[in-house]
Amino acid sequence: DKWEAAEGGFTCALDLVRYIRQHFGQDFGVAVAGYPEGHPNAISELKEGGESMSEAESKRSSSFDGITYVCKDDDYKKEMDYLKEKVDAGADVIITQMFFDVDIFKQFVNDCRAWGIDCPIIPGLMCINAYGGFRKMTKFCKTRVPDWLDQKMESLKDDTDALKKFGVEFGVKVCKELIDFNTKVLHFYTLNLEKVVYGIMGELDMLQEEAGDNLDADASTMVAVGSAWARVGDT
Repeated sequence: DKWEAAEGGFTCALDLVRYIRQHFGQDFGVAVAGYPEGHPNAISELKEGGESMSEAESKRSSSFDGITYVCKDDDYKKEMDYLKEKVDAGADVIITQMFFDVDIFKQFVNDCRAWGIDCPIIPGLMCINAYGGFRKMTKFCKTRVPDWLDQKMESLKDDTDALKKFGVEFGVKVCKELIDFNTKVLHFYTLNLEKVVYGIMGELDMLQEEAGDNLDADASTMVAVGSAWARVGDT
């Protein structure tokens, strides 16, 4: 189903940012979304054998079921122009869509600076908790998965404990690369599952309190709902 705005309602995030600043001034801090690989709606399927990619397109492209997807350069420019509008309208900070290739985030930050977007950019980090969830979310969002990571996930898909352990190792690797890139804040998409996040934070020596013994106790009640997750019974 195609989403349609209510009559007189907001049509996009830009409308909301403008409304907040117009009616509430600086009373609220405003964060907006940024898409290092392009918004899913701006990502298109490449026709087999009929289209080539620029170097930039190739670096942010993804592949699922033998089909290549990419936010083309012209569409990526539109994405960046729109992000600049949101920031110019009063957004204080950008939180990104999930990514699994740190180089894509670095390029996005550099592109933002080239566009005159100078606000803080916080990486949105989706922890690897389970094989099924990883496959569902990356395919839904058309998120690039490096070949080595794809192969690693396949090798661990039947071992839940080993996969969570790898989720911690991968998360630590990503966070260290981001910190070395002078990233000041890390934002985790936990999906109400804390075990891997605690593991990552512990390895980074960033925990302010010890993790409990009942981590991920509600994991069995979590189900995929569209592009998100909810507890059984939630609507």
